[in-house]
Amino acid sequence: MAVRSVTFKSSKPYADRREFGSYGEYEVAELVIEYAIDPWIGANSRITDLEKAPISNGKCVTFKGNARLVYPKNATPACLLADVPNRGRPTAFSFNRPAPAELQTTATPSGDGFLCRHGFAVLSIGWQFDTEGMHLHVPEALEKNERITGEAISQMQPSRDTSSLLVGQGGVLTYEPTGRGRLFQRAHTQAPYEEIDENAWRFGRFRDGEFDPTPTYITKDGGFSKGVVYTLVYETIGASIVGLGLLALRDAAAYFKYDFDWPKNPPSLAIGYGASQTGRVLRQFLYEGLNDDENERQVFDAVIPHIAGGQRGDFNHRFAQPGSMGVPAAGQRFPFAVSSTFDNLSGRQEGLADRCKNAPKVLSTNTAWEYWRGDAALIHVSTDGKHDVLPSKDERIYMFAGTHHINGVLPLTDQFLLTGEQLPYPLNTISYTPLLRAVLYNAVAWIRDGTEPPESRYPRLSDHSLVRRADVIDQFARSLRFRALPNPDHLAGLWYTDLGKDIDKGVCRHPARLIERYPRLVSNVDETLNEVAGIRLPEIALPIGIHSGWNPRHPSHGASDQTATFAGFTVFDEVDCVPKSRDACKERVTLVTDELVNSRYVLPEDRELVIDNAMKRYDVAQSVLTAIPQE
Repeated sequence: MAVRSVTFKSSKPYADRREFGSYGEYEVAELVIEYAIDPWIGANSRITDLEKAPISNGKCVTFKGNARLVYPKNATPACLLADVPNRGRPTAFSFNRPAPAELQTTATPSGDGFLCRHGFAVLSIGWQFDTEGMHLHVPEALEKNERITGEAISQMQPSRDTSSLLVGQGGVLTYEPTGRGRLFQRAHTQAPYEEIDENAWRFGRFRDGEFDPTPTYITKDGGFSKGVVYTLVYETIGASIVGLGLLALRDAAAYFKYDFDWPKNPPSLAIGYGASQTGRVLRQFLYEGLNDDENERQVFDAVIPHIAGGQRGDFNHRFAQPGSMGVPAAGQRFPFAVSSTFDNLSGRQEGLADRCKNAPKVLSTNTAWEYWRGDAALIHVSTDGKHDVLPSKDERIYMFAGTHHINGVLPLTDQFLLTGEQLPYPLNTISYTPLLRAVLYNAVAWIRDGTEPPESRYPRLSDHSLVRRADVIDQFARSLRFRALPNPDHLAGLWYTDLGKDIDKGVCRHPARLIERYPRLVSNVDETLNEVAGIRLPEIALPIGIHSGWNPRHPSHGASDQTATFAGFTVFDEVDCVPKSRDACKERVTLVTDELVNSRYVLPEDRELVIDNAMKRYDVAQSVLTAIPQE
């Protein structure tokens, strides 16, 4: 058995013994899971360097991680929701719409109780080896009983001029440099790499006027300029077997679905959910054929990769950094679609789910931001950008029109609080949570009762709703309001790359040689500059303001020709985009909402929430418009 033991470290009542309908009280348990993997069986053969792992008891690779289970104390769960934590933080509890104050006090907020009222048991599984919180301890690969030396990569784009940069992806130093490396710079990620003279930079930084030769920082003559993209390729020692995180997800979920001694009966269904980084993890999970455990049992009946776009990521190659975002490596390659497609650049025919004997239902959800990042359209477009790729019968694809990666932000602000970054336009205000809750509810009905979810909604070539980013930027450029605009030729996107001769063994040569661009397509916009495709909430359909999945970088941070990470905008000062009368607005909002409920893109229980959300944005719009001086 792949799960060797599960230890309960602690258990306590959940949400102060609050009762959730027929499911009653919930418990929350902190767990430690020990795994024992046979590296020589076919079910584990896709994990890079697993055959180089130290062996215990003559045949097994052992490792352990933590997990957290929130479950009904005296009732049978309706479904096991396997939550893939993002950088150590659980993601699934966002379905509960927790208040900010609750987020400050617990990692498992109950919010309005949505998950518990619907009977989900939520299992958050530690899978990432280089993070705190929910994590996994994994062994290193060895060659001839020696630690492995190789190259890692770090891409940095500072938002201010600075004398030194911290090495690492997303603020995490996964592999410590030995002190040897190569440094490159580019104006943007679509430009060629320019190597910086090795005598013009060094590992270390100045502290109190003295140079500290620490290998965790780099310093360059003349300093580093804001907005410039710097790429460090450096030597490191110690290749952790990163792909064991995928096996932890598989085996923990299978154990709690089939083998765990539940207080009542076990849940008969399991859904995997991940957001952003961990939505990409689920795509990697499918690609490696891991929805079948060592006993050939189906792990997930459905998966929901949320805001993952068309990428996988740094989850199963040597010196992979799970926190990496958009740096070309093994996880940024074809295939992009779930069903099998042909890649005109590599000549390969492949799909994400090809290796799964028991493939799950797949419900992919994205915001406009993942399209503007340059890769989300690849899940439903041919790699030459000329044809739509239709979802399979076991797949749904939904774009949440006019939304952005981090969900709606209120009150209105032009500063990204997570990073302190200033933005030219206020952050996008639209909350897509009601749409995501309907996707989860519909997924359960699909795998439990065979009730098919509503049809996919996303931009398509066939109806001209899927276009180049330049086409949309041109439409914004005609408006006198939008002076700060990105250069579409400088925006991110996926490439057909050359990562070296050993890439199929999970060993990357850095930096990647960028050969040819894959198509980067987004939803078209209408005369109000709102997106025409996807599921359109009332704020888009009426519209109440102008909403986007992109927001340029502010000139004060450099690279104002590019877009800010994660951010879209909402602009309310275009009078024609806001209905004049509140009563008339609410009447129209109600009609749009009822259409969404009737078509099952919104749950009946969230009808008033959607109406209330839209009217709050209307009130904000009116306050903004009132403050604008009249000519």
